[in-house]
Amino acid sequence: MYLQFDIQTIKLNSLSDWLILNGTLKQGTLSSEMFLKVEQSFLNKILNQLQGKNPNTSINDYLKSYQDVNINDYEFDFKTLENTSIPMEDIKWLTSTEEYKFIRA
Repeated sequence: MYLQFDIQTIKLNSLSDWLILNGTLKQGTLSSEMFLKVEQSFLNKILNQLQGKNPNTSINDYLKSYQDVNINDYEFDFKTLENTSIPMEDIKWLTSTEEYKFIRA
């Protein structure tokens, strides 16, 4: 079985170099909710993969933006999107080994 990450939201802001991926890690019948911290420079690669899996839907329709005086926050909310699974093998190369950690609660 392949390890898949179902992305529910992607959050970023104008002052940070990082994305926060919120989703569910799945392998077979096991699943676990988790957050992944990924460099912001890989946002386009992630969005291109999701757009390729959902060719009849515009990924940009899921973007919400919030503006404050000094910061812009952005969130892609994919909770209603059909295909949001990305193989973990594709995500592993998006972050360094130091950042790739599982936290068990």
